Amino acid sequence: MTECFLAGEEIHQLNRDLRILIATNGTLTRILGVVTGEEIEVQIVEQQIHAREIAQPELLSDSRILQRRVLLTGRTSGRQFVGAESLIAIDLLPPTISADLTSTTAPIGEIMAASRLETFKEPADIWVAESPDWLAAAANQAAQPRTVGRRYRIIIEGQPVIVITEHFLDFEATAS
Repeated sequence: MTECFLAGEEIHQLNRDLRILIATNGTLTRILGVVTGEEIEVQIVEQQIHAREIAQPELLSDSRILQRRVLLTGRTSGRQFVGAESLIAIDLLPPTISADLTSTTAPIGEIMAASRLETFKEPADIWVAESPDWLAAAANQAAQPRTVGRRYRIIIEGQPVIVITEHFLDFEATAS
């Protein structure tokens, strides 16, 4: 998969809803519900805990890594709006957050907000590329050749603890 990173002027060429979604620094699931006009469900595609080796050392602090792949889907329409992969250094989170992440389908942003844990989200990298193989398989469709994606890290107490990569599936990329 070759990523073509987007500059500011290229991002402005995306349609309004997609610009809102990639620009948000809040909980994507809430804003996605507003943009789409329906309640959003989290469907966990795959979730497993790995030894440290799965994450690149510059992305996350030293810990076991919870890899969580999900689809954000409209409850009424069944439309698949976003596919996301999170790499989470679970040993660096409070035990209640780790437990919620491994035992519920609640969105990560909602779990973090409910915990009131102070976090910082780094600015996202944004690109256009073919959707990853895991996402095409989970969505039961061929890989999309031009999916807008973004990746950002969440920092807690000065340490990178979560890396989230999101692929926006059901949006026209260009402004109409």
